[in-house]
Amino acid sequence: MGMQKLIEKLLPLEDLYATVRRFPLPVMCALGLFFIVILGIHDIINFKEDSIARVVASLGCCYFWFGISKLMSESQGWSAVKHYIISFIVAGGIIALFALSSVWAIHLLFVLPALLLGLMIAPYLTSGDDISVWFFNRTMWFGVVVSYAALIMFAGGLSAALGAIQVLFDMRIKSEIYGDIWSFAALVLGPVYALSWVPKKFEFTEEDCNDPPGLKFIVNWISAPMVFVYLLILYAYFGKIIMTGEVPNGHLAWLISGFAGAGIVTYLVAWPLREEGSLQLKLFYKIFFPALLIPVGFHFYAIWERISAYGITEQRYLLMISAIWFLMISLSNSFTKIPLKAIPMMLVVLMVFASFGPWGGVSISGRSQFSRLEKLLIKHDLIVDGKVVKAKEDIPFDDRLSISSILDYLCRTERDAVLRPLFIDTQKENLSYGHHCYSGNMTKQLGFEYVNKYNLGKNNSENFNIWVQNKKLLKIDGYDFLLNDQSVYARDEKQDDKIKISCVFEDKGALRIILNKQGDLIFKLEDDVIIRHNLNEFVIQNKNYSRNKDALFIDISNDKIIVRIFIKSMGGEFEDKSVKLNSLSFDVVLRLKDE
Repeated sequence: MGMQKLIEKLLPLEDLYATVRRFPLPVMCALGLFFIVILGIHDIINFKEDSIARVVASLGCCYFWFGISKLMSESQGWSAVKHYIISFIVAGGIIALFALSSVWAIHLLFVLPALLLGLMIAPYLTSGDDISVWFFNRTMWFGVVVSYAALIMFAGGLSAALGAIQVLFDMRIKSEIYGDIWSFAALVLGPVYALSWVPKKFEFTEEDCNDPPGLKFIVNWISAPMVFVYLLILYAYFGKIIMTGEVPNGHLAWLISGFAGAGIVTYLVAWPLREEGSLQLKLFYKIFFPALLIPVGFHFYAIWERISAYGITEQRYLLMISAIWFLMISLSNSFTKIPLKAIPMMLVVLMVFASFGPWGGVSISGRSQFSRLEKLLIKHDLIVDGKVVKAKEDIPFDDRLSISSILDYLCRTERDAVLRPLFIDTQKENLSYGHHCYSGNMTKQLGFEYVNKYNLGKNNSENFNIWVQNKKLLKIDGYDFLLNDQSVYARDEKQDDKIKISCVFEDKGALRIILNKQGDLIFKLEDDVIIRHNLNEFVIQNKNYSRNKDALFIDISNDKIIVRIFIKSMGGEFEDKSVKLNSLSFDVVLRLKDE
């Protein structure tokens, strides 16, 4: 009986029926998502198809939008006709955005946050005091947490029961059934139950307002103190920037966004406790927004440094939006107290603005990066009559890295359409890997090997790794001995170096092979150097070696020894046109000459 009451409390069916009647359009979207996922689980449709993914994104976003429109309709007293007209017009725009854009998935970066924030303010566009806004959101978001706890209990319990049946009765239960259970819980039960927690009225009083258990402790002794700790860290770093004149760390904008975002969440969540909280919480409410002004200034500075150097991307566009939002609310709250709903409302407006159109984050980012690519190609005469050509001269490492990174970005974000016109028809056949363009193939058409950002070493040196995958038999005629799987690492050369012995000749003693930090490969017989050869020039000549070519080897000899070294791998750095060889892996054949 106790368990039945618990289930009825966690899953109140009457409330769920009422929710379906109140929010029919969001429920239909949830059911549509569930239906598609079930078809995918049972291999009736292919999740990897682009059209299916677009439908899933559209239904997911429409679920939130229809919830927003219903709350707006209830609070504004719209007629049913007006509600459905507005709902379907905006839903049509969302569907068109995902159906027509070639880079539709990136729009989710802007659309989803706008919709989630829109739920917070939907009933309060024209009215609503702070206590009503706070308690409405407290109830709704607490309900989201409870509903997903319930779905985990539901799906987890059923899965455990099926697992027990499988073990105890030796029955085979298909994995698809588990997928069906979890899909139903996550896409139907959870979303519908979450909607049942949305308050039916939108005006509340102080008597209605009760904070969740544990909130006082969290905001008084965890959230507010941590905000002060991070504020002190940021101010200390700002002081370092001012005194040393160094360019801000590339992660600074993200750190400031995280700090400011955490502070704003604390401000919103702890709002009812602002006058009765601890000393640190009261201090937080007095100084947070004025203290945020200096971090916001450095936020703009850090973003501008990155954009000036590397252009605009969707992530940097988001950071710029966050900086504008932080500035708006910190200025507003420093000189007067704005309504609680204005804080998310400002961000909703900015995110909606950024989600579509030529001014949006997706369009501006694509144009910015393509413009950077064009400038680099023109700079190195890699474009003739609007088509790319192979490089006639060596391109500096920094520019090769930039071109590779831009192509990476444009291919990763599926902007094939803007790149393909740069290549002639015979080149286009070799641009793709799978369904989309591949930056490594494109750089080959430009006359150089793709440069990974991880090839950037210390002090902007260029890391190199040469790998050989030769599967052919090695010709060893003319040599007496084969030593395979040899590996050496650059080290200071010492007279009595007792490095690991490579082999022992019965009449001549131990052979050791050493690589020193100057790039010399040294063969020592006991304590005598019998041959020394510098590999730096060999590395420079073969830095663009393709791993699928024939064997890569080097011959060296003198009056004491003849050696052929079959390279397996070489690694190191190029710095200021000099070579620093760090490691070498190889097979070697050799013949000692008679004295």
